[in-house]
Amino acid sequence: MDSAVNLSNVSLAFFYLLLLLPLGVFSRWQLGLSKVAVISVLRMTLQLAVVGIYLQTLFSFQHLGLNLFWLSVMVLVAGFSICRRSGVPLGKATVAVIVGLLVSLAVVLPPMLIGLIHADPWWQAQYLIPVSGMLLGNALTANVLALERWYSCLKEKSNEYQFYLAMGAPHPVQPFQREAVKAALTPQLASMSTLGIVALPGMMTGQILGGTAPILAVKYQIAIMIAILVAAAVSVATTLGVISRFAFDPYGRLKL
Repeated sequence: MDSAVNLSNVSLAFFYLLLLLPLGVFSRWQLGLSKVAVISVLRMTLQLAVVGIYLQTLFSFQHLGLNLFWLSVMVLVAGFSICRRSGVPLGKATVAVIVGLLVSLAVVLPPMLIGLIHADPWWQAQYLIPVSGMLLGNALTANVLALERWYSCLKEKSNEYQFYLAMGAPHPVQPFQREAVKAALTPQLASMSTLGIVALPGMMTGQILGGTAPILAVKYQIAIMIAILVAAAVSVATTLGVISRFAFDPYGRLKL
């Protein structure tokens, strides 16, 4: 396979002109999204440029401390973002989310980086940061869905929860946890079931465009999808388990 085709800065700058099409639609239909779209594109460009420069630095230094520092930043940002977007109060809830994310990384990263990819050393930035980013990005979405459903169900169905509590159920919050886990993982499972037929995943497409043989790209994509599902399931289960330990007072009432 040929190596990746270089994208010139000038060509990429002209490619931005295609954004005039959706901006025209937003303006024509008076959707009020033009400003949001422009700000989003500018933020995306700036953030990716900064990350690209930083990753180049990581790749050149290959320093364990720098790699773990950046991984810590990713986990912290993901944790705060999950609580903010799910509507769960910050504080102890953030700790529960971060614990869930760390546990999922601890479960998935070693077998993938050491056992499957055979990265040497295992903390090599070229593998550790991109793989962790994909896992955290999908775990973020799953945790937002889970916490949002768990929290809203407990508040909206408080009578049902109080009934379980009054009847002496050993785990009165369990039905709401099940509903939250199902809401979080159903989209991921639906996406996996149609992968390759309805859509080609972004990572696989990027690898093929970068010159990787399609079969090898498929193998990487399969590994990534399995890792993403496992990380999402483990992080959601851990987060809900931890947060349920301090979300209620001694009488079983929700105090978040």
